[in-house]
Amino acid sequence: MKFTLSWLKDHLDTTASLAEITEKLVTLGLEVEGVEDPAEKLKGFVVAQVVEAGRHPNADRLSLCYADAGNGEHLQVVCGAPNVRTGMKVAFAPVGVTIPATGTILKKGKIRDVDSLGMFCSATELEMGQDADGILDLDPSLPAGMPLAEALGVIDPIIDVAITPNRADCFGVRGIARDLAASGLGTLKALAYKAISESFSCPIAVTIEDSQACPDFQARVIRNVRNGPSPDWVQRRLRAIGLRPLSALVDMTNYLTFDLGRPLHVFDLTKIQGNLTVRLSKAGETLMGGMSTACLENTVDVLVECASFDPVRTAQTGRVLSILSDARTRFERGVDPLSVRPGLEAAADLIGQWCGGSVSETAVATHQNPQPKVERPPVTLTHHKLNALSGCAIPLTEAKQFLETLGFTILSLDLDSLTVQAPTWRGDIEGPADLVEEILRLKGYDQVPSVPLPSVSSAPKLPSVPSMVKRVLASRGLNEVVTWSFMAEGLAAPFGGTDPSLRLLNPISVDLGFMRPSLIPNLIEAAVRNQSRGQETVALFEVGPQFEKDAQRLVATGILAGQTGPRHWAQAPRPVDVFDAKAHTLAVLTTMGVTETALQIDTSGPDYYHPGRKGCFRQATGLWPFSEKCILWL
Repeated sequence: MKFTLSWLKDHLDTTASLAEITEKLVTLGLEVEGVEDPAEKLKGFVVAQVVEAGRHPNADRLSLCYADAGNGEHLQVVCGAPNVRTGMKVAFAPVGVTIPATGTILKKGKIRDVDSLGMFCSATELEMGQDADGILDLDPSLPAGMPLAEALGVIDPIIDVAITPNRADCFGVRGIARDLAASGLGTLKALAYKAISESFSCPIAVTIEDSQACPDFQARVIRNVRNGPSPDWVQRRLRAIGLRPLSALVDMTNYLTFDLGRPLHVFDLTKIQGNLTVRLSKAGETLMGGMSTACLENTVDVLVECASFDPVRTAQTGRVLSILSDARTRFERGVDPLSVRPGLEAAADLIGQWCGGSVSETAVATHQNPQPKVERPPVTLTHHKLNALSGCAIPLTEAKQFLETLGFTILSLDLDSLTVQAPTWRGDIEGPADLVEEILRLKGYDQVPSVPLPSVSSAPKLPSVPSMVKRVLASRGLNEVVTWSFMAEGLAAPFGGTDPSLRLLNPISVDLGFMRPSLIPNLIEAAVRNQSRGQETVALFEVGPQFEKDAQRLVATGILAGQTGPRHWAQAPRPVDVFDAKAHTLAVLTTMGVTETALQIDTSGPDYYHPGRKGCFRQATGLWPFSEKCILWL
């Protein structure tokens, strides 16, 4: 959820600094993922006046210009934009600044044998729009030398907050401002949207077939609108949060989605035939978005709808159809059911300000089955529960004050309990634990005293042999893998897997139809997969079962390939060899209590090992901590 500082202050009357606001958001449980200052990327850019724009001596499509950047000098600039002219004010990039769109540092250039000491910038080059055909034509009243960020009004920091799924109310700037006001960091302003006088009856009637899927649907017709561009301040805010401005009507819906957390939709009235029926889809039906009723530049009459939709159905439908939108994000988490009428009023107000027009009365949908209740059930919090869950002593009177600032209705308060009703925008409040969380958010988790965990005396538990082996190999730089206990029969056969009893009767895959007689084939395949993706150096091990006729053994197997490690200043890497494998094996045996003097080495081993390059550690003297008499290492 992104918003700008000025956008937040439309709802929050505060003198707090940006740092104080972001710190408070974190303490309230609204994690700040980042703060971006758009003025930083325009550092060094200024407003300049084109003193003279003439023809380039060596190119027909280039202009040779002289610009005043406010320092009294006339800088020579070669420009290829078709709209450059004498007297215009432009966005000027002097030598040494970084161009936002490319990340390159602008240097003094020579274009067709003529020096160029700067650059006139387009909206695309400044990452402020899609217009790349010409340079920005700025307000003629702007003084030369003025910082471009200030001239364009992009000195508004952008705050990016990670909203947890339960905080649906904070998917709008209004909800975030409400939380900050409740924490004492300012005062929540009254909504600035005004009710619009209704001029005529709504010609569209609405019927809801399933009240559980759509509890409320309201609409208004607005006639004689002018669908031009939205105001500049709206476009700046939408671009700041990553949205592309389209038109006043479309921008209005996007703006209110983020401003109030209230999705809406606008239809071109002339493209609607008859009345509206809100229902679930039927088998075989398809819907290609809303393009058939979309508002275009020539739209004159519109129908504005504002509705509530069931969160569960919205989430299920979105997953099935792979549709991810800002509206789905809010509806599936739960939009305030009482925000339908205020949202419709806000939409009519903005359309009136930006597009004009006359507004109809509100058409409220009729229901074919009982409409679900909107009120939240009361929740009772006892003093004992509050202290037990919070870990500190908090008076119920203080808890009452915290909850009131968040919009909770206090139903009763006595010495032992507090009963409240959550506001309709807090659908996540279900029990006393939720109230304790709200109280602690405002009181501050740093106020909860630290309590040491109770000490538990018990005899230390020694790790198992497999765990010890894993620890040793991992500490020596090998990566543990866990592979299937099955493999293809053709892959198992060369490694001794020829017994029919190892064949699975009902394998999950043709390639997994045989119990593995060795861990080596799987490790080889893992090494090959790594090397095919550019990871030439491979050091893998696995501790797991391998199977024989009517038996299985737990074994530790490793594989080395490539170099001994990455490049290092102290020692150059070398290809791995048998001595590296021996070192790893001895490290495991030593940890198990086997000394090297208790071992002997011979060249025996399975037939699938290389006849001249296989080796085996065997017991020579002393105790042997394993049931098997040898350990093999490839």
